[in-house]
Amino acid sequence: MPENLLRSLVKKRDFEQVFREGLTAASKYLVIYAKPNELNFSRLGLSVSKKIGKAVKRNRIKRLLREAMRRLLKEWPFTYDFVLVARKSSVDANMEDFVCDINKFMVRIKDEKSSDISDKTL
Repeated sequence: MPENLLRSLVKKRDFEQVFREGLTAASKYLVIYAKPNELNFSRLGLSVSKKIGKAVKRNRIKRLLREAMRRLLKEWPFTYDFVLVARKSSVDANMEDFVCDINKFMVRIKDEKSSDISDKTL
């Protein structure tokens, strides 16, 4: 039975908490925020501004971002709240671009998690 690895982040308060307390990374296509949560699953919030384009373009970007996160969370079993903010250049991106950007951020999260663990044991 496949488990649901990704749910939606919907409450404004949760978005604000991730922005305020989370890790941040920026790339050509995205600004990514992440904060550990106490749940058994990850949550994803998307921010795709009207400046990016009309609804068809915005919805395409959201579909690609959701799928990129689903693919990566199979490899990285984190329980985080993620917020992905699409930049204007994301209109030109494809799935591989998003996967690459998010994967770089996941590596950074893993490194920070392992350094936190080593700091606590010393």
